[in-house]
Amino acid sequence: MDLKKYLEYFKNMQNKEFQWTSTNTEDGILQMGYPMYDQTVLTFVRDFKESNDFDAQYKKTLKAQKIKIKMNQKIVNQVLAIDTIDTLKAMLTLIVTAEEVDEGSWARALQEGFLYQVTNALVNKENEG
Repeated sequence: MDLKKYLEYFKNMQNKEFQWTSTNTEDGILQMGYPMYDQTVLTFVRDFKESNDFDAQYKKTLKAQKIKIKMNQKIVNQVLAIDTIDTLKAMLTLIVTAEEVDEGSWARALQEGFLYQVTNALVNKENEG
């Protein structure tokens, strides 16, 4: 997968706000829905899941490096410090699959720079080889 084509997009999405769907119920309670992702995010996720970069065993890969299965700056920093292709791919897979169990996690990964940091490190690592 050509991850380089997403780097600039991921970089530019840092600190950006996302529009969320919402519903006003009859009793006046506002229910938040889910972030409205643009086509670039959706295409990236679809293509990544279908690529050889997707690590179906990402939990095992991360646990082997004693990395918790979480998405935060501390964990991203641990992955960046280890800096192996397998670990970076596993972290990227964790980020991509997180939305299935935690709506809004892609938005957070973009806003906080996790997608940019991990993708950038992976692109650089692959360019070394």
